[in-house]
Amino acid sequence: MCNHHATYADPVDPALPKASITLDLPRTALVVIDPQIDFMSPEGRSWGVVGESVTEQNLVPNLVRLFEAAKQAGITVAISPHYYFPHDHTWKVQGPAEMFQHAIGMFDRPGALNLDGFRDSGADFMPELKPYIEDGKTIICSTHKLYGPQANDLVLQLRKQRVDQVILAGMAAN
Repeated sequence: MCNHHATYADPVDPALPKASITLDLPRTALVVIDPQIDFMSPEGRSWGVVGESVTEQNLVPNLVRLFEAAKQAGITVAISPHYYFPHDHTWKVQGPAEMFQHAIGMFDRPGALNLDGFRDSGADFMPELKPYIEDGKTIICSTHKLYGPQANDLVLQLRKQRVDQVILAGMAAN
């Protein structure tokens, strides 16, 4: 069993050189990608594909720890959520991940301005993370599609906070 309160110890003989970066907290943000039920919960639509990894990595409790540490340190916290709307299902060009996500209805919403049925749906945030996300201080970016936040307003939001150091986390943040 993993001791989540233990301090991380660097390897005795690391394979890679130590990074030269030092976090400057006023310039740092925790960015969490897709902290949603469809990606992180046994009730989520993608659990059959990602569930083993979510469990093995102790993902949700570790994200709680990251949120707590970020809030305690006073750094910017931003969320980049993933939603699909009906018009997204008409794409003429789709890759394997898009085809899979569309086929199972992952992150589906009836419309960009429609919150009907949102609460506790697969597109909603994980209940364990809501106290941190819905605190009125966390930046909730506009939705991204498929591969990441480079296409939504995350970069703008971070730039406006003068953030240029990012701690990236989430189920598929790699």
